[in-house]
Amino acid sequence: MWRIIIILVLLIILYFMVRSSLREFFGKKKPDPVLPAKDVMVQDPVCKAYIPAGSAKSEKIGGQQYYFCGDECADKFKSYMSG
Repeated sequence: MWRIIIILVLLIILYFMVRSSLREFFGKKKPDPVLPAKDVMVQDPVCKAYIPAGSAKSEKIGGQQYYFCGDECADKFKSYMSG
């Protein structure tokens, strides 16, 4: 009688262990963390250098946002766009 009870308890424990493992394996994957906007690399349209958006000089020109490595590239781009 005790053997049957012990075997049933062990089977129940095994069932819950397998079930939780299968849920982890087939469950939803956690999404990859999204980088904050300041850590996104952007390209300067003038010198083609890549810089973090948080340290780039940002200008809105013609309704579009542009990022520059510095004032010199921003001024060159503005003069090119104006004529």
